[in-house]
Amino acid sequence: METEAAIIEMTTLVREFALGSVDAQIFIEKYSNFYYYEALDGHEASSALHPESKIKLGPAIELHRRVQEDVVNKISFDAGLSAEAMRMAGRLSPTEARQQALRICADVGIEVVLSAINAT
Repeated sequence: METEAAIIEMTTLVREFALGSVDAQIFIEKYSNFYYYEALDGHEASSALHPESKIKLGPAIELHRRVQEDVVNKISFDAGLSAEAMRMAGRLSPTEARQQALRICADVGIEVVLSAINAT
């Protein structure tokens, strides 16, 4: 299943970013808007997952929803903005984005998520 393989790849990328193995800029370039692109929110009927896939992939989909909304949508690489301006705009520096990704990974139990989606 293409979507499942992509979820495994992107979940691994999220873990690598959160742990500091992947730079924020590279993470954003590779991740892009994965959650929206793959229609993991169900906005396209043609991309709808089978019920059994939803059960297996549910925690991973939730991880990616949170990463998209709380990290990808908020990260800013504008070095000209002060910390206060970033905070007021609801934006995250690359360091803050990594910290947020790490919190999300801890909340959802990323190792358990990866084990579940890698199980055959």
